[in-house]
Amino acid sequence: MKFKYILVVFIMSFLMISCNAPEDTGMNTDESSIFEVSDVQHIKITSDSCDVKAGVGDNFKKIDKLNKNEIVNVLRQVDDWYVVQLDNNEIGAVQGSDAKPVVIEDEGNDNVQQQPKDDVPEGQRPESSETPQNQDIPQTPGEGTNDQANNNQAPKNQNTQENDGNIAALTNSEQQMLNLVNQERQKNNLPKLKADLEVTKVARVKSQDMVDNNYFSHYSPNYGSPFEMMKSFGIDYLHAGENLAGNSTVQKAHTALMNSSGHRKNILSPDFTHIGIGIKPSDKYGYMFTQMFISKPK
Repeated sequence: MKFKYILVVFIMSFLMISCNAPEDTGMNTDESSIFEVSDVQHIKITSDSCDVKAGVGDNFKKIDKLNKNEIVNVLRQVDDWYVVQLDNNEIGAVQGSDAKPVVIEDEGNDNVQQQPKDDVPEGQRPESSETPQNQDIPQTPGEGTNDQANNNQAPKNQNTQENDGNIAALTNSEQQMLNLVNQERQKNNLPKLKADLEVTKVARVKSQDMVDNNYFSHYSPNYGSPFEMMKSFGIDYLHAGENLAGNSTVQKAHTALMNSSGHRKNILSPDFTHIGIGIKPSDKYGYMFTQMFISKPK
């Protein structure tokens, strides 16, 4: 009996040790995700000819006709119908199968960038190739590799004021994370996400807000939910989502997010078309990561 007791204690001790990472400095890690579908504000006609009805249903009389690629304002959605306001301010209803939701932006205001730019001071950028000594990263059982994320020069010191005016481009670290996200999407036959600089500005503000106010949550004491925050910054979208992570490197944060079903769902969502990424230094985690996803169908 005594032998069995000793054996059970030994097995439990072995399992506890084997489930822990070999090195631990007490550095925290965290991940969290959230998703929203916004109200449709505009639709584009997809059928060659679309009847506008006086009410919601086929039994109502036809009051107008819309042609393919015409865009109209949507007042509300009722089941499979859109209640629309025509150019002459007349109100009618359009069947959902004849149209698709779109997001209207100011002409020429794409806010998409291609080339990365450094704006995190040297020595503060999270290098995905760097493995700190005695670093315990829970929820990241596998460490992936990525040439582009592992072969970057240290950035120059170029500070950016996200709250004042527009930003010029992604930092190298933000570009690394975008590359990793798009590699996952390509593996799943999904189109790449484009970096939206206005959303990137909001993501940076969110990361800094969490650092400054010592919280880790989708709900900011200053900005509310991420959806309220995006709208307060003038971001229009049809779908939106947010992933949060606290970790020591880009690669480890990405791995932790991909190992969580909610975050993975946002990263691999076919609905999203654009992304904003904000990375800020954090004493608690090493770095605070915010990924903001939106869809802007045209």
